[in-house]
Amino acid sequence: MRIFLAVFPPPEVQRAVHAAAESLRRPGDGVSWVKRENLHYTLRFLGELGEDGARRVRQSADEAAATDAPFEAALGALGAFPNARRARVLWAGMTEGAERLTAVARALEAALRRRGFDPADHPLSPHLTIGRVRDPRDDWSERLAAVRPDPSAARFAVDRVCVVQSQLSPKGSNYNVIHEARLAKAGG
Repeated sequence: MRIFLAVFPPPEVQRAVHAAAESLRRPGDGVSWVKRENLHYTLRFLGELGEDGARRVRQSADEAAATDAPFEAALGALGAFPNARRARVLWAGMTEGAERLTAVARALEAALRRRGFDPADHPLSPHLTIGRVRDPRDDWSERLAAVRPDPSAARFAVDRVCVVQSQLSPKGSNYNVIHEARLAKAGG
């Protein structure tokens, strides 16, 4: 099983981000755009795991979720990695909740390490990937600066961490949530 840990924003937030991404699209733009229902904040990608590995990931998610209470988050501006002039990944940022999401990711990392997983290869940078640029020669600076997700749909609650199985297909990735760990720390 190909497994990762994520936070999925609610459908109205996914729709707002997807609409912003749609306004960036151009015919033949060389971008692999993320399907609306697949928009998520990746907390940790783990790759191919067997049943025992998936069980240890579920346990880690439960343990980490118990360290924080649900919290409010808000979408931010659009951006790109490594930068807008040489974009490889187009994303929507987070203006509120990023520190709390990063704390949840750190708790996940510690729980995973206790269960024998290797450390993450890079620190979390909270973002929703909206597209992967195949040819980084275009400068996306102006287009990204001109588009913002609908502010009326930008706020949402983060209340769970999802363990997700990803299945690759010629039509893109299909995600199946195999476990949800509810944020549950008393007293928030």
